[in-house]
Formats: sequence, C-alpha cells, structure tokens
Amino acid sequence: MYKLLICDDEAIIRNGLKSIIEKTSADFDIIGLASNGFEAHEMILFEEPDLVLMDINMPGMTGLEIMENVQTQGIHSKFIIISGYDEFQYAQKAVKLRALDYILKPIDREKLLQSLETALHDLIKEHHAKKEETLSADENLEKKALQLLYRNYGNSDFSLQSLADLLHISTSSLSRMLKKETGLSFSEYLTKIRMESSMCLLKNQKELSVLEISERAGYKNQHYFCKVFRQYTGKTPSEYRHSTMM
Repeated sequence: MYKLLICDDEAIIRNGLKSIIEKTSADFDIIGLASNGFEAHEMILFEEPDLVLMDINMPGMTGLEIMENVQTQGIHSKFIIISGYDEFQYAQKAVKLRALDYILKPIDREKLLQSLETALHDLIKEHHAKKEETLSADENLEKKALQLLYRNYGNSDFSLQSLADLLHISTSSLSRMLKKETGLSFSEYLTKIRMESSMCLLKNQKELSVLEISERAGYKNQHYFCKVFRQYTGKTPSEYRHSTMM
C-alpha cells in the first residue's frame, strides 16, 4: 500500500475525502489528516508520504509553499492539488512544481478517483523503475567485487575487510553478496582463486619454484601453501606439476 496524506483546513472536506478513499481504494493507506499548512509541512517531512492530497490555500503555509519547501529538502512525495481558485497562475505554478493534478472545489467524486488512479499508476511505475535500478546496482557491485578479488588475491594481507572498504559496504553485506553470487564464503572463494592461479603457474611456468608460486598466490608461508594446495587438489604442488608433464 502507498502512504497518503490529506491536507485541508475544512474538516468536512478532510473527512469527506477520507471516506471516499477508504471506500474506493485499497491501494492507499491514509496516514494522517492535516488541518493547516504548518501541520501539513511537518507531517510530510516526518512521514514522507507517497501521495499528498492538499488544498492550495491553507492557514500558515499555502500548498504551493509546502510543495516548494519539501522538494528542496529532498522529499519526493507526489501531490494532487485541490483549489477553490479557477485561476491560471495557480495551476501554472502547481504544474511547475510537478503536481500530478489540479482539482477544483466543489470536488467531483469521479474526477478525484481518476486523479488517484493516475497517481497510483505513476507510483507503481516509479516503484518498478527503482527496483530495476537497485537490481542493476547490485549486479554492478557484485561484478566489481569479483574484479577486485582477482586483482588483489596475490596480496597476502587482503581480507574481507579490505574488500568491503574498497566497495564502501559492510563486511556482513559483502559476505551475503558473495555467498549469493558464488555459493562460497569470502575465504573459500579467495582460496579457490589462489589455487586455480597456482595450478596454472605450476603447469605453464616450469621455471618458477614452488616458493615463488606460493608468494604470487598471496601466501607468506610455503608450508601452509602446500597444505592448502593438497587439501584443494589432493596432490602436493610438486606432484601436481609432475602430473601435468606426463
């Protein structure tokens, strides 16, 4: 459901709008009723409703002043303006402030429902666009994480925290992302990269010693490298190299 705020200084209109919306739309959750401009302004800043149904002329602050103010503060609520003034300058200013619609009093029920339907379509479209954007950003982050792993696996001090710092995310978020993408933990995937690199070097660069290969793979201790290599391949580095020469 999308959050909706009703703002009008006339109680009969506030309650009338509330009644119509509750009876006809299951897509909006009415989070409050504001009776003046200051109250409306504070509720918008605090609640950040998806849609605001607001009278243009209220005590304290006008609807247009509220729209202008909250937009400068990064609030992305959508607005449907209600007005008793059939004047071009008001409608023009409302459009400039990206109001979805401009409804004249007395409010026509069908016109109101049509405006709400348009707002709902806009909100759904925006929601899907943001979802796609988030998925795309996640995919780019996963790709960057793997690129950084392959670029830094030879650094013996490279850790989960090192990678998280480079990506500007928490270690817990990074761990979940890597597990989802690779099926392995950070240490398991780093070991996989290091072992595959070592296997390639043992096979193709015969002039390199096991010590040199272990250092290139990010291991300070050759004995530990040999232990991990055997666990991964079932052979010592020397045995593996010999098997590739046969």
